[in-house]
Amino acid sequence: MGGMGSGRQRSTQIGNVEGVLALDIRALRRLGVIVPGECVIDTLRWSIDGLSMSCVRLRADLSDIERGGTLILRGDMPDGAISQNLAIEALPSSFGGWRCYFTCPVTARRCEVLYYAGGRFASREAQRLSYAVQNMTGLTRARRKAAKLRSRLQGTNSLHRPRGRNRIDMVERLRDAEFETKTAYHDRLCGLTGGSAIRQMPGGKRGRVRDS
Repeated sequence: MGGMGSGRQRSTQIGNVEGVLALDIRALRRLGVIVPGECVIDTLRWSIDGLSMSCVRLRADLSDIERGGTLILRGDMPDGAISQNLAIEALPSSFGGWRCYFTCPVTARRCEVLYYAGGRFASREAQRLSYAVQNMTGLTRARRKAAKLRSRLQGTNSLHRPRGRNRIDMVERLRDAEFETKTAYHDRLCGLTGGSAIRQMPGGKRGRVRDS
């Protein structure tokens, strides 16, 4: 006879990527830290709501781009000091130039983003992280989608309100998202009430129906 929780599939994930610090090689390239054919030394800081969380010194050496390169990290992280060397692999791009990837120190796979957990940076799979949306219910995902669209329509300090055709398209997407939210809510309500719920009946009347 099984114990409590027997028969259930256990999750192998231990956290979400949204809750840890990330090292994105695409962002580093935009910042001028990852430059094929050069060796760059710089400082990287992570902050949340304007408060500094961590600071590391970077040395990105891609002098011999055909043989790849290295990224050396030295500094302070939330749980202590870090000293880590990461391998970088560069592949020729079909549009010219090079496309760079980190090599995960655990799985040895190419990846563009590494996440910090357990005192080191590694791939999402190696750190056993999931995306927050994976753990959401259908109703929560629908509400989150609608909220993001409303926020985008209102605009922020960094993003201007969409105009013209873009705004029309976004309004239509918001309507679809709100319909998805109502549908997901109804489905959940039916599940909680054993398949019965109040629905709008033809002719404007309301009645209780049971889903077959």
